[in-house]
Amino acid sequence: RRLSELTCGIVGFGRIGRATAAKMQALGCRVVAHDPYASNVPADVELAEFDTLLARSDIIIIHAPLSPATRHLINKDAISRMRRGSLLINVSRGGVVDTAAVIEGLDSGILSGVGLDVLEDEPHVPPELIAHPGAMITPHVAFSSDASLIELRRRAAEEVVRVLSGEMPEQARNSPRR
Repeated sequence: RRLSELTCGIVGFGRIGRATAAKMQALGCRVVAHDPYASNVPADVELAEFDTLLARSDIIIIHAPLSPATRHLINKDAISRMRRGSLLINVSRGGVVDTAAVIEGLDSGILSGVGLDVLEDEPHVPPELIAHPGAMITPHVAFSSDASLIELRRRAAEEVVRVLSGEMPEQARNSPRR
């Protein structure tokens, strides 16, 4: 089918989910998103409940963080509510997706394919998943490109310069003190 005929569901609509939405829209896909904390959602993105996203999406891309609430968010029950022949892509955290349920979903045809950049039990990959023709598994490198590595280095250098100049870092991952 044509991309313009497909609906892409994005679970987790933070910075990366929003960037993914823009790329999918540029390819002609309709975008539905689910994120209980999302605000200021663009008018051309439909914010939906999780069950609605599962039922309406041809492609589901996971960008949600791993938390007690999201562990195995994509499980046997969630997969059973997806459209037959759906594609599932997980580029967030492995524990968000139940690997055994994914294998069952592939075998049943509910999932026609999966792209998994992360797994819940890394580095162990079940042999039946490796052998499945509908599975593509990458070693946690979804972000990796020459351009992204250059940008990571540039951002790190800018942060060092900020701190050495007595400024607060823009990308702090803890609570820096002056």
